[in-house]
Amino acid sequence: MGSRLRVFLTPKQDKILFNLRTADVPQKVKDRAEVIRLSAHGWYVEKIADHFDWTAQTVREVLHRWEKQGLEGLWEKAGRGGKSRWAEADMAFLEKCLEQEPRTYNSVQLAQKLEQERSVKLSPDWLRQVLKKKGVIWKRTRKSHKGKQDKVLQQIKQADLEMLELSAAAGEIDLKYMDESGFCAWSEPSYSYYFRGQQKRLEQSKRRGRRLSIIGFLQPLISFVYGLVIGGVSRKSYIQMMELEALEAQKAGRIRVIVQDNALIHRCKEVQQLWTKWEEMGLYIFFLPKYCSEMNPIELEWQHLKKK
Repeated sequence: MGSRLRVFLTPKQDKILFNLRTADVPQKVKDRAEVIRLSAHGWYVEKIADHFDWTAQTVREVLHRWEKQGLEGLWEKAGRGGKSRWAEADMAFLEKCLEQEPRTYNSVQLAQKLEQERSVKLSPDWLRQVLKKKGVIWKRTRKSHKGKQDKVLQQIKQADLEMLELSAAAGEIDLKYMDESGFCAWSEPSYSYYFRGQQKRLEQSKRRGRRLSIIGFLQPLISFVYGLVIGGVSRKSYIQMMELEALEAQKAGRIRVIVQDNALIHRCKEVQQLWTKWEEMGLYIFFLPKYCSEMNPIELEWQHLKKK
């Protein structure tokens, strides 16, 4: 049987190795430094191997490298280890595609694009792991019209709407949000890889077909009144619902404000002729700016209904 393998350290060397535990160095370097210290403190090779779940041969190699190279032997030599098949510029390229291109991507499509555009070949599984570490995850997309919004008008209208909400909270007026929505056998928005905490938005496409439509009036925390029709909501259906709201406002003797979008049935000539009558009854209309559906909380109710 050969002699026992053990290293001996000076106080200075022991302190240097001890400080490596909290230094900004690779974990392998920290482990090797601890192996040297344990050996110097009398641990047998087999006990050190069990402690790190290594083989005894690996521990011996670390100790021999320390005897031959000293502190330098704790680090890997240049050129060793697997080389990354991608660079940060490749991931930056994919992130730019996700942000700027008006389409969705799955991991297979992203891997194909990376290979075609950058000549970098990664498996979809490996690419998913890399993207996840960078905060790019698989999630649902949303339809959006934000590219068509008038930002200045939106800010003005938002300020006006907040004043109405304060008046409603103080009990000075009744504030309701009105909108129409359709329910058809259309697929939900698809999924795509995108950044954590964000949601990719796709421009709404035109769709046709017969549907079940709903027109609703939401008064948050108080009421949600709606009506169903086959097909689209017509001018006649809209006027009937608004007439009921005007009658209720007149009976209550309180101003009632209806927040709604700029659909054609809301501004057609026949409806405009009724505005003066409705205002005399206490019913007023507040029009949202175009393509700003997120300002109307009833949109969330439609989302919940469609998912169920």
